[in-house]
Amino acid sequence: MRLLLFLFSLIALTLNAQEFSLGVARQVPEPKPDLPIYKYSPDGHCTLLRKGSAGMMFWPGEDSYRTTGRSVFDMKNCVKVLPRGAAADYDNGGAWLYSVFRRDERRMLGFYHAEDHKFPLSPGSDFTAYKSIARCTSDDSGLTWGNREQILTSHQPKPLIALWSGLGDHCTVWDEKNRRYLCFFQENGRRCMAMSADPEGRPGSWRKWFQGGFTEPGLGGRATPIPSLAGHSGGNPSVLWNMFLKRWVMVWHRWAGDIWISTSENLTDWSSPKLLLDKPSKAGKVWYPTLIGESDLVGGKSISLLYAEFPDKNSPLRLFLVREIVFRKN
Repeated sequence: MRLLLFLFSLIALTLNAQEFSLGVARQVPEPKPDLPIYKYSPDGHCTLLRKGSAGMMFWPGEDSYRTTGRSVFDMKNCVKVLPRGAAADYDNGGAWLYSVFRRDERRMLGFYHAEDHKFPLSPGSDFTAYKSIARCTSDDSGLTWGNREQILTSHQPKPLIALWSGLGDHCTVWDEKNRRYLCFFQENGRRCMAMSADPEGRPGSWRKWFQGGFTEPGLGGRATPIPSLAGHSGGNPSVLWNMFLKRWVMVWHRWAGDIWISTSENLTDWSSPKLLLDKPSKAGKVWYPTLIGESDLVGGKSISLLYAEFPDKNSPLRLFLVREIVFRKN
């Protein structure tokens, strides 16, 4: 009897320690007209903005696209809004819009993942990239974008031969309490961060976290990993303020193929990570998570997890899936 009571208590403690539950997976349908990058989506952090019952979603890929609809299951009016740059540009291989902010009725500020695919000693290496992060602006509700400028670049210069390098795979949030942007990115598989107190996030205003403070320049400065997450490698984070938990929530994928979760009160100190979603099979993986509540920046007790599921480790094609996350307080 004592053994049974002990086992029951152990099970109850385990259940109480679980602070969330996951719903069943549903597929995000392809918007109309057809999205050229749909079979490779998602390919990073998505943005969903709302205005009343209307929604606007930005899909990142080699180019970036915009759709409109009431939810991720009702997207249409698909148009290309941010094409990759010219051959000599830092974004010649891709311009992925990852985080978009409304500045007023029509004006928007975007932060995008840029890829340079041109290497002097490795011609034709179109799928290997030197990465960086850039900003851009729109005056027509995200249909066209200008003022494209790099804001975060690696301390390591671009190599002469094709090599996955640089920094990127990010998401950016606005910290209203401290009046600043925080950009969470990965470099060499480590999650790092940078800060800008400029409401426009312009070049020169960004400082990278380095050994305990935001002390290094965004362009070419050094970076050290977020201390409380240094032992948990991975990339492509998504960060959202949760009004129910009164905490920030971060999810990211590990390179092994699963998705993890952590929370924070101040965006710099994070809780011990927990497994959120395991890979579907030994050969498969789940990558590129985005958290969606009222938007990709704010949510409550129930939010959505958007992610890619790869049928096997060698396939570039993926399923675009969504699950409900329901949080509870212990």
